[in-house]
Amino acid sequence: MENKDQAQPEVTPENIEDYFDRYGWSFTRVKDEVWQTGFRGATSSYRINVQLTDNWVFFVINPFVIGPDQPERRLRLYHHLLRLNHETNMVKFGIDRDGDIFLTAELPTESFHFSHFSDALNALAHYADTHYRDVFNLAHSDDTETPYTEELDAPASDAPPDEF
Repeated sequence: MENKDQAQPEVTPENIEDYFDRYGWSFTRVKDEVWQTGFRGATSSYRINVQLTDNWVFFVINPFVIGPDQPERRLRLYHHLLRLNHETNMVKFGIDRDGDIFLTAELPTESFHFSHFSDALNALAHYADTHYRDVFNLAHSDDTETPYTEELDAPASDAPPDEF
């Protein structure tokens, strides 16, 4: 019987580098278990950090968008981001300590394979390019409207929330 404490990690740094090679993206190893890569999308260029921990592989674009300077823009932006988190698959938007917006995919190391690596980068690239303009404009413009921000102006409803 194998002692679980002595089991090999599910994902190694060498696996991550092999996955980058298979995916076809260049990368730089910036620390023992942190890599940096990026891509140019249709709406912007994005830098992605990949970090391997004992239990998780993190794929993060931070900053995705610099946070708003003006407090009144935050409500509309944060409402929009929360609604996006409900609509997106595999990724989530968040706010870092500086108030900047990040986009992340977080996957467990258990049974992690190339297909998971590829899916995470594909999802980040897709959602980054799809939502960058709206998120940027909400953070830096007072007149940006989206279907989600329009909800803030609608009268309150007694209807139950959307079901899954």
